[in-house]
Amino acid sequence: MVDKEFSARGGVAYVDPGLRWWGQGSETYRSATWPLARLRVGASDITVSSLFGDFHVTRTNLVSASRIGRIPVLADGVKFVRNGHDEAVIFWAVRAGKVVDELRRRAWKVAGLP
Repeated sequence: MVDKEFSARGGVAYVDPGLRWWGQGSETYRSATWPLARLRVGASDITVSSLFGDFHVTRTNLVSASRIGRIPVLADGVKFVRNGHDEAVIFWAVRAGKVVDELRRRAWKVAGLP
């Protein structure tokens, strides 16, 4: 049985939706480090909350969710792209694998590494 909601603390970066990997040429529009962001994952919605406000994703407005890395083990995350939003959001987590597992347990498709 899947718990109602999963929640985790982490960091956040608002980036160009076309960003495929973190590195040279990665322009971050806004960012906040751990623990200034919180991810909440439910059966029908995902919310990333930070000092920049809430980034809310539903099953109908999600374009993609994908695993993205910056520094292995120390800073991996999940990038969310949604319809009607000029920026994608990366939720950085120390335990990104756990975040991906919890997303998948709730039937959210996440591309990329496990």
